[in-house]
Amino acid sequence: MTSKQRKFILITSAIFLSLFLFYKWQLATSNYYLNKGNNVYSAENFSKALRNYKYAAAINGNRNIIYEAKIKRAEIFYDHWQLNEAEKELLEAINEKRNDYRSYELLGDVYLAKREFDKSIDNYNRALELNNKEELNIKLAKCFIANQQLDFASDVFLNLRKENLKNNSKQNHNEELLYYLGLIDLYENVFYNDYLKNIESSGDYKERIIEIKKVIEIYSDKKNDDYNAFIIADLYNKIGEPYFAIDRIRKVIKNNPSYRDAWIISGRSNFIIGDYKKSLHDFNRALDLDSNNPEIYFWIASVYNKTGNNLKAEGFFGKYEALSPRK
Repeated sequence: MTSKQRKFILITSAIFLSLFLFYKWQLATSNYYLNKGNNVYSAENFSKALRNYKYAAAINGNRNIIYEAKIKRAEIFYDHWQLNEAEKELLEAINEKRNDYRSYELLGDVYLAKREFDKSIDNYNRALELNNKEELNIKLAKCFIANQQLDFASDVFLNLRKENLKNNSKQNHNEELLYYLGLIDLYENVFYNDYLKNIESSGDYKERIIEIKKVIEIYSDKKNDDYNAFIIADLYNKIGEPYFAIDRIRKVIKNNPSYRDAWIISGRSNFIIGDYKKSLHDFNRALDLDSNNPEIYFWIASVYNKTGNNLKAEGFFGKYEALSPRK
């Protein structure tokens, strides 16, 4: 071996060793910031967590670490209703790793919150291709409900129910499945169905079943159709199911745009969902129809309070108090 060949081997070895050590440094540093981010995330110091996850991803030492950092950043953004930022992080995470259901599941959650239901359904289905777990199926079914695709929602819940019966499962979400099957049935036929009867003693659903029974007792096919739809939509809001309420009340508003209480119900539904822009629009329509109703001023104040417009919130709360009956 000539001296020139030995020199070449030494230089080449030095280069590979440097690259190897640099990679190890990248990996160790990325892991350091990822673990540091996890620690402050657990302590609910979210701004520091975001910063550390950003460093972990930026070092670019390992795709898995970048993916985990992006997922964690997306979780924080989603929890703080910064949906566009969450979406951006998740799309970048998927570019790093396409075979993990978690990014698709959380992206489905983000699109559901943004009320982009078709995108949400698509991502839940992608997640299910990678992990066909029950919780994901339930999310998909609830998204079908939000998108007014009750037949699809019913099919998902029924299939899950059959699987539980087949496996003789007494836990997993049986009561939740019965509850939503009962609500879907109630949407089509207002009577106290067998699904609801099976869970009427359940601690989780007992109070909601009581509210449902009250409405069924006063419901009558002989009454005005708009009024019937109004009381059912009001019920759905009371039991925390605003997407059912929105579909019901939308038909009432289309038939009778001057129905003040329908706009109030629609505003409350959108308020529960967190769509404050639509909620404010609905309450303002109600206010145009009746400027002496204190409830409308209360809800408008509540919307402004939620969106951080404290000055307007105080003004509308003041009008609510001025119009409210003195005790």
